[in-house]
Amino acid sequence: MIRLSREREESTSVARQRAYITAWAEQNGHTIVGWAEDEGVSGSVPPWERPQLGKWLPTSLGGRADVARFDILCAWRLDRVSRRVLHLAALMDWCRSTGRAIVSTSEGFDINSPMGAVFVNILAALAEGELEAIRERARSSFAHLMKEGRWRGGFVPYGYRAVKAETGQGWRLEVDPETSKVAREIVRRIVAGESTNSVVRWLNETATPSPLDAQRKRAGKATTGTEWRVANLLKMLRSHTLLGYAEMTETRTKPDGTKESVTRLVRGEDGLPLRRADPIVSATDWERLQEALRKNANPKAGNRVGGSPLLRVAYCECGEPVYRNRGRAGMYYRCGLRARAGRNCPRGMSSIPAHDLEHITEQFFLLTVGHLEVQRRVFVPGSDHAAELADVEEALADLRGHFTAGLFRGERGKAEFTQMYGALEVRREALEALPSEPDRWEMVPTGQTYRERWESLTTVEERNREMREAGLKVIVYALPTEEELYALNDPDEYSRVRVILPEDLMERVQAHAAKAA
Repeated sequence: MIRLSREREESTSVARQRAYITAWAEQNGHTIVGWAEDEGVSGSVPPWERPQLGKWLPTSLGGRADVARFDILCAWRLDRVSRRVLHLAALMDWCRSTGRAIVSTSEGFDINSPMGAVFVNILAALAEGELEAIRERARSSFAHLMKEGRWRGGFVPYGYRAVKAETGQGWRLEVDPETSKVAREIVRRIVAGESTNSVVRWLNETATPSPLDAQRKRAGKATTGTEWRVANLLKMLRSHTLLGYAEMTETRTKPDGTKESVTRLVRGEDGLPLRRADPIVSATDWERLQEALRKNANPKAGNRVGGSPLLRVAYCECGEPVYRNRGRAGMYYRCGLRARAGRNCPRGMSSIPAHDLEHITEQFFLLTVGHLEVQRRVFVPGSDHAAELADVEEALADLRGHFTAGLFRGERGKAEFTQMYGALEVRREALEALPSEPDRWEMVPTGQTYRERWESLTTVEERNREMREAGLKVIVYALPTEEELYALNDPDEYSRVRVILPEDLMERVQAHAAKAA
């Protein structure tokens, strides 16, 4: 059998291992009946779970063979068989019980003798220790490169590209003009209320290269035609790499003994997240994106932008959002309680034609505020350092969680944890001692009236967002009963629709009316 974790110039290559095994078989009068060549496979993977070797091992051991058709399992060295003591011991026990043997061409002793078994355990333990040393060196190298702001290689996060560092020392990440523009548009659409499914559909319909094809295109390789997938897009959007932060994935053991992959931020010596590149989106936009993703993930979130111009604008009098549906007579709105909870509206709301509700809302909006100038809320950051203090608190909580989960291994890991945690506590004390001034929002004129703004908008999504940003709310009431109609002096006074303006906008309407009078 042959195994190689990674092809390197100084490695004992596949061809060389094959030559050693072939020479040993010829010298000892054996016939080679097959090869199991597992390239790119770690020595920590059980032999019976490897793509090639597993085909030669029986299902009773965990492999995929009906009958193991060989007498001797030959490898260049024992660490090619496994770097785990338990895995090697299990394989050797099976070989002994079935009359088979394991041979190493370079160790120089009889593995199958009692004394050889002792040497095997010693070598396997050394190999396992070397495996941990290799992993520790990899983790150390990874952390060192990250803390220097260098790119360690591998898959480039979407929106970035790897470029040669100006100093000539390795590589770094920089914002890619093409893919970062796509990433920002994706974020804009999600924040505006579009579902992840609709965004994926838009990306595929416009033939926007997927992250894999974008990377292959930058490398001058042929694209594969890989399409965007919802799961991959969600992973990208929830990643802190959009903010330029570095992340790493580690494997940890859960209390039930199973293993899971955990992605966490890479932190500097001060304990704060390590930024290795310029952000693609602002921290504010990233937080809005996460909130939008949480709402989209909520099965009770209601309908999406694209089908309903009154999304998160129109509500039933019972408090539920109204849904836009297609019926025999055309589009209509109805209370969303049945779709959400399978129950009828307690107020007895029946459907209302979509055209009527949308026309009433639009006309009221333009007639009431169309002459007013659009004002936008602009965030003015304060100096209370609340956001930074919250980041520090979050970092402390993350570190405690990672330490409890055993992600800081050995003395070196404990020392790293102590250093980062102490630095964060010092930073927290310094922030708490600073004077505070809260963040605030200011209304800034745009020089454009609501009517001018409305006429410049061309899509359902844009007009929906305009009404939501203005704070418009529409209440749809049930049809009146005969008693309610009889109680009215004029039945025409009854209205199923009530349009409500926010207090600040209503004050502007009243002030303008008073001035005109």
